[in-house]
Amino acid sequence: MGLLDLTVEFDGNWVLTKRDEKELPVKRLSNTLDEEYKEAYSILSSSLTTLSAHIRTDERIDEIRKKIYRILEKMYPKDKIDQIIDITITGADGQSDALSDIDALIGWSEFKKLCHEIVQVAPQVKKNKTYEAFQFQNYLFSVNDGCGLTTALEKFYSLVTGLSLFDGKNGITEILLSEKKDDDRGMSVSDVLSLLYSEEAIGSLFCFDISDFMERSKYPLLKEFLTELLDYEKDYIFCFRIPFVEIGARTDILNLLSDVLYMRQVAVLPFTIDELEAHAVDMLKKYCYQGDADVWKVFESRIAQEKSDGKFYGLQTVDKVVWEILWLKNKADAMRELEVKSGNFNKKIEKNDSTEENPILNITQDEILDLAPTFSKKTMTGFDELAELIGMEKIADRLKEIVAQVKLSLANDKMDRPSIHMRFVGSPGTGKTTVARIVGKIFQENGILRNGYFFEYTARDLIGEYVGQTAPKTAAICRDAYGSVLFIDEAYALYWGDDRGSDYGREALTTLISEMENHRDDMVVIMAGYKDDMDQLMKGNAGLRSRMPFLLEFPSYTQEQLAQIFMLMVKKHFKYDNYLEDEVKNYFMNLPKDYIDSKEFSNARFARNLYERTWSKAALRMQLSDQGEVVLCVDDFKAACEEKEFSEKLERKKTIGFSTSEGK
Repeated sequence: MGLLDLTVEFDGNWVLTKRDEKELPVKRLSNTLDEEYKEAYSILSSSLTTLSAHIRTDERIDEIRKKIYRILEKMYPKDKIDQIIDITITGADGQSDALSDIDALIGWSEFKKLCHEIVQVAPQVKKNKTYEAFQFQNYLFSVNDGCGLTTALEKFYSLVTGLSLFDGKNGITEILLSEKKDDDRGMSVSDVLSLLYSEEAIGSLFCFDISDFMERSKYPLLKEFLTELLDYEKDYIFCFRIPFVEIGARTDILNLLSDVLYMRQVAVLPFTIDELEAHAVDMLKKYCYQGDADVWKVFESRIAQEKSDGKFYGLQTVDKVVWEILWLKNKADAMRELEVKSGNFNKKIEKNDSTEENPILNITQDEILDLAPTFSKKTMTGFDELAELIGMEKIADRLKEIVAQVKLSLANDKMDRPSIHMRFVGSPGTGKTTVARIVGKIFQENGILRNGYFFEYTARDLIGEYVGQTAPKTAAICRDAYGSVLFIDEAYALYWGDDRGSDYGREALTTLISEMENHRDDMVVIMAGYKDDMDQLMKGNAGLRSRMPFLLEFPSYTQEQLAQIFMLMVKKHFKYDNYLEDEVKNYFMNLPKDYIDSKEFSNARFARNLYERTWSKAALRMQLSDQGEVVLCVDDFKAACEEKEFSEKLERKKTIGFSTSEGK
């Protein structure tokens, strides 16, 4: 429980109107609070117009304020309470609890600076009764999804209401401002104005997401809306939100807002991996858990996977991952306790840094390995892993040459370290992604990279949705990959652009080239795609080829290699009958050569899809027959091959031969 200082000051003239009542307002309020909080309430001082007290409670400051408003509105239903009282609530040491909460936020440095300024200036505002100097301030937040905007707004609301700078009564309302009235994603301008006009909303903090209005063509409509807000500034706090964008785009929208309103701006940088980890550490600590150092390697691997689809939601995603960590930890403890009870295990759950009341439970890497399926604890080296891959002998030899060259430059102070960015060219499914992941491990083992993590994106993932968003988005992706491998598939799309125009692609490429140069010693960018398309990308960007000196070509697999890949997956996971391998070889050897060499063929991906379809057929067969272990047989493989995506090419080959013979 926190100890809070409460001061309620009533308007003196209003108090005089109640002098004939049995109890004056200060006394009535104090008695009610005493009944509400009992031993947790103690009076410090009181007068005809002022009540000062201590309250020990876990309630939020804004909740206490609302409670006092409700009490007085019930006592004096005919009076406008917000016009006759001034409520100040702070920590007992004079520090606002809300400010302490704000200081504890991960990141948000500009926001913290703003809040400290408000706390510093608030006494002068109250002393000089210049409340409008605060009330007419409005705020522009440039922040991405998942960075904690809602939490920051809640703490800001508690801060300013606790300082009596704002008579907040109705909390926070976040609205996506929409250009169209019938847009079910948000609210139109006219709908918002209707809401502001209603008395029920007075005393709220409104945050308008104006991302849809960042194009210059929509500025006039936004400016009309801002002009309408002028009549409501005294009754509300207005905040505006846009994504984190480059300074130029942010300045444009800020200038538009500032033409009409008194604006303050807060830019929130995307979180670094260290900040995300710090948030996870804090979350675990709340539940009395802590992770071994090796736990965070698995965590970082999982975060890299989460980011690879271009849909990362910051702290929200971290929260989700932490819940999974806690579940896996509890699952491991449950299994351990079962083993202890059965007599097969004689080790208690480890505890450290603990007290009897709040033991700190330790989480080990082995307990959460399921968190990141691509994380490997294999003791074999990266080159050993590469040697296990089929058809990668030439690629392995080339990588050994590159490692030797870089290590020689590192050992010789007189030599410049070569740029180690690479181009992987070849058809889909030829192992480019798999090898890129192993490159990170190889470079980390040989002292070329600090971490060796793997971040995978497509070219389109680097491109923003709004004007000015592409450069910071690309820079943030690169920042995550410092010390690691950044793999960009279909990289040529950056040169062609996407359906929103090629300018965004060129902007991403310009930022990427700058990052590649500035962090050439601490990041490996690997671009992948078809050879012809990658050649076109290099020709269209003179500075790119020189920064990516290493070209690795991945040939398409032969029929024999595809059969080997299929059987390698089978042997790794299942038992199989004696005739399966011959049937598999026969199938792949009959795939038409022109189909295997075509762009539509997906190589190892084709083999993997056929393998997965085969064992799914076997699993269903075993389930229907109520058998236990899954054993793959020829019939399972044949059933999978009969499906259209695997049979149509063979059918075409047979049909051509049949047609020829039929025509004789």
